[in-house]
Amino acid sequence: MRVCLVVLGFVTTATLARAQGAPGFRVGLEGGADFPIENQSDVYKTGWNAGILFPINFGDSPFGIRIDGAYHRMDTKDLMFFVPGSGKVEIIDGTFDFTLGPRHGSVQPYFLGGVGVYDMKFHGEDVFANPFSERSTRFGWNAGGGIAFALGTTTRFFVEARYTSVSIDTDRFSNSIHTGGSRFTFIPLSAGFVF
Repeated sequence: MRVCLVVLGFVTTATLARAQGAPGFRVGLEGGADFPIENQSDVYKTGWNAGILFPINFGDSPFGIRIDGAYHRMDTKDLMFFVPGSGKVEIIDGTFDFTLGPRHGSVQPYFLGGVGVYDMKFHGEDVFANPFSERSTRFGWNAGGGIAFALGTTTRFFVEARYTSVSIDTDRFSNSIHTGGSRFTFIPLSAGFVF
């Protein structure tokens, strides 16, 4: 009888742990909108993003880590007399974040933040229709939060937003309006699934 109770307790605990999204290595997909802010909001339209993520949870601990890779694109706003030309920025990033949030329950709020490498490509045409392309790989950081919803025993649906700030030397589009800018800032608002 005791053996049956021990086995039943083990199975119940293992099932509960899976429902909490812990422990172990997971894979997820995400996508959503990119909102340029600060200097970039004067120049760029709302863009879009898509990516893949790899959360690693440590049992019932509220702490975890996450590795993300994503593609972002933001086009410049309609041509104005003080903005030379038109174009877009494309960003491919890889980020490493720490996560903090409960593993229990069907609704799991969480915080995350960390650092990343951002490959940024600015390209388009100037006012004389001359094409240009400038590419630079930079470091940056991000911080934000989200809410995850348990779907079954191992799948979660999540929605999150992260403030992202990347160090840059030059941005031909926003520098045409603002001087002295050294950060490229935007907020990705993303939704996705972790399996």
